[in-house]
Amino acid sequence: MTARHDDQGPRRAVTPHHGLGQLAISFLKSQSCLRADPLRFVMPLTALQLRKALDALDESELRELIEALYKTSTDNKRFLTSRLDNDNSELLAVYVKELEKCFDPKKGELRVASAKKAMQNYLRVASPIEMLQAKIRYIGTALEYWQKLPYWSENHDTTLGNMFEDVTKCALNYSEHQEILDSIHRIGRKFVEQERKFGYFDWHVQIYKNFVKALEQ
Repeated sequence: MTARHDDQGPRRAVTPHHGLGQLAISFLKSQSCLRADPLRFVMPLTALQLRKALDALDESELRELIEALYKTSTDNKRFLTSRLDNDNSELLAVYVKELEKCFDPKKGELRVASAKKAMQNYLRVASPIEMLQAKIRYIGTALEYWQKLPYWSENHDTTLGNMFEDVTKCALNYSEHQEILDSIHRIGRKFVEQERKFGYFDWHVQIYKNFVKALEQ
């Protein structure tokens, strides 16, 4: 939606209601909303262009825009519900379900795109500690899959390693949360165990050792 013009030149921008404007900005910047745009081959707005476009809308126009996006897709509805009701339980439930579906050894072929998408949708509305717990859940579920079917692509292994490194660094900020530390230790010990069996997780084991060393300092 672009700003309207009249014969006198560009319309003077109307500052939107702060809360509604910020909601619109965060909402429109989410990938799910951009993918829901029916104009699929139009280049998306940059963050700066987005802010300028929204600044040119009044409150009623912002409401109309958000209501239209709400009707566009289920992902959009979940996002808005979680932000407006301060309840991200549905997005978490979708994420957990997709994890179980993707990391099902009975399928024989590992495809995690839908689980990653569900996780990203949840991370957009999760608190910092909830984000950490979500990533820990992903790694733990992946390792359970590996113990039953020890094979996945190098790309997935790299993703898992990067995520584990990020999790261990973030967990140092939550040293007072013993359940977080216990989860990291459980995952780390599993990596050590699987490294001994398969010789595949030396990088992950080193990440865990670095975490233990940092805790002791």
